[in-house]
Amino acid sequence: MSESHSDTDIQSHSDTERASLLLKTSVSTQRKHFPRLKNVLAFTVCCFLNFVLNCAFSILGPFFPIEAAQKGVSYTVIGSIVSASPLCVVILSPFFGYYGSSIGVRFMLLISTLLMGVSFSLFGLVSKIGEEGGTFVAFCFILRLFQGTGTAMFFTSSYALSTALYPKNIGLVMGLLEVSGGMGFAIGPAVGSGLYELGGFLLPFVVIGACPLLLLVPLYIFLPNSDIPVQRLSSRAVCTLLRSVPMLCIALCNVLALAALGFFTPTLSPFLVHKLNVRVARTGLIFLAGPVMYIIAALVVGPLSDKFGPRPFIIFGLLVCGSGYFFVGPADFITTPRLWLTIASFALIGFGAAFTFVPAYADMLNIAKSLDTGYNLESLTTVVSGIISSALSCGDLSGPFVGGVLTDYLDFQTSAVIFGEVLLAQGLLVLLLTLVERHFRLKDV
Repeated sequence: MSESHSDTDIQSHSDTERASLLLKTSVSTQRKHFPRLKNVLAFTVCCFLNFVLNCAFSILGPFFPIEAAQKGVSYTVIGSIVSASPLCVVILSPFFGYYGSSIGVRFMLLISTLLMGVSFSLFGLVSKIGEEGGTFVAFCFILRLFQGTGTAMFFTSSYALSTALYPKNIGLVMGLLEVSGGMGFAIGPAVGSGLYELGGFLLPFVVIGACPLLLLVPLYIFLPNSDIPVQRLSSRAVCTLLRSVPMLCIALCNVLALAALGFFTPTLSPFLVHKLNVRVARTGLIFLAGPVMYIIAALVVGPLSDKFGPRPFIIFGLLVCGSGYFFVGPADFITTPRLWLTIASFALIGFGAAFTFVPAYADMLNIAKSLDTGYNLESLTTVVSGIISSALSCGDLSGPFVGGVLTDYLDFQTSAVIFGEVLLAQGLLVLLLTLVERHFRLKDV
């Protein structure tokens, strides 16, 4: 009886409405076939893969520059090799976001896992490639580009899948993904240096590369049997998203949130050693303050943004993050440098970065839905996932670069103040955008 009633309802609509209703019915049916335990296990595997991925990114720090320098590779080229993967993510994420509906979210997730496992493992063999720097560099770049391709596919597909599995808890889902990623990034250097001491250059990459390969089978089992039913967005709909001022504004927030932590990679250690007389061995512990607070804040802000909406937390995060930059040096007009103040401010910046980034995905989906593109949530998620993945890696790239350039020409304290001013300005811009949006909504009513 209910099936015939549903068929009658669909037939009574126009072709466009009928397609939309059929898609919604398919999505509803699909979710009924996603057992709750299977959903949890699939999402858990995605979180662990995110942990491994971020661990693999930060694992290079303690020993790769030394190994490359022994082969006559300059530090500029070493930095370029490290940056090749996130640069690839910046370029390819929008591509996979646009074509994700044609490729299939399930297929992308499985292929990206295989690609990451193989490329991570093979990277451990580059140290065996003769003594000629040119050949070594070429193989490093090739494998880092493959890693970047796999990463772009993974971020885009994992965000889209998580949204499809838990559409009412996007903030919580993003928070848990960021917790897993933050933990991987934080412990990556320790894991890398420990495995390097045990088994040389090869062992860290074999261990890290084996993890995605071992997870392929459980991922295949736990993923939904059929793919998420989505429509590929038209070029006009994609242009509508990319021309949207609110969408671009929140995407910029993502870039700044990740850059806020990356800023300290080339700058904080010299400041601690030369200005505050901290021993080099202790700087690693201080570097944990920001990422650890980021992880804690990500757990808190996810559920809160689901309950109260994402925009207030983004504004709050930008203002907190920007304020922290004024005290991390601190600015000359505030007080003299103190170690406890630098550590506390770095932790505050990590807290603000989490409050900015974690709710942003839900906010971008809300913006996409409000633009009336004619597509449903499932169809929009792959494109928005591509945008946010690209913004994430753009922040990873730009933070260390901007921090290094500013500190080359200015001192650390002045550079931090300038970056803090940018964050505060962005926070005020988002606040203004929110007030304007609210004004027009009330005017339409």
